[in-house]
Amino acid sequence: MGIAALVALLACGRAEPQAGARRPLVLHTTRAGDSLRLELMAATGWKINARLKPVLESSDGGLVRFDSPLLTPDSAYFTAPPVAVVAASGSPVRGTVRASVCAAGESVCRVVALEVRGER
Repeated sequence: MGIAALVALLACGRAEPQAGARRPLVLHTTRAGDSLRLELMAATGWKINARLKPVLESSDGGLVRFDSPLLTPDSAYFTAPPVAVVAASGSPVRGTVRASVCAAGESVCRVVALEVRGER
């Protein structure tokens, strides 16, 4: 079995998660002063792998890692949504968020890619 890559197009702003294989993650964005806070939310029945931290690969080549201090006792999964903060420069946030997610009851995670095209 290979790793399934799932692609979803997201615009900045709040999007509601839909349970199931079609959309295991959504990205929420909020302004925080002169920064933009990106929060990665797992849909019901999914968990985000903390051993392979999610990353935003921006279209300009930069990398922004998501993290949260709240983990399962074995440090394998996030128990609170991982967050990344980027400077709000007025330019659109563009790039790809890559994260490793597992469905409840499965021991093998899969990689999900979210294309991000939104405003800062």
